[in-house]
Amino acid sequence: LTWIEKGAALVIDSMREESSAIEECKIQGQLDYLATDVGLLKVLMWLIAPVAMESGKYPQLISSDPREARVFLSRLNEKSNSIQFAKQAIEEILPEDDAQSDDFLKWALSEADTLLRNNKKVVDNLSEALAGGAATIGDCVAILEGW
Repeated sequence: LTWIEKGAALVIDSMREESSAIEECKIQGQLDYLATDVGLLKVLMWLIAPVAMESGKYPQLISSDPREARVFLSRLNEKSNSIQFAKQAIEEILPEDDAQSDDFLKWALSEADTLLRNNKKVVDNLSEALAGGAATIGDCVAILEGW
């Protein structure tokens, strides 16, 4: 699966309700509910973060693709049409037109850039550890937690 498909699946999966045998009622899954305006913007930030990171370091994008976030929106719309329980909720959060899509994407890029700048030291330390190739999950958690 591509990042776009994973993002669309994540939004759809966050809408599923799981039956609880203990409480005999329906409960929300462990994912935060992403089929909201805020949830959609979070996923867009996640998809556009590589663009923000790369554009902050280089004058031209080398490996990240800013089109992924826009394709995600259309892919999410396609997926919602084939899954009945998701159709109405997804239609309500998707941008109405290209101008609103542009606004969503500009906001996501701006927020991703702000998060990266505000956490520059941690991002740089994590990037260094991962680029070295010897970092364990524990090492990455320690960097993120500031140990």
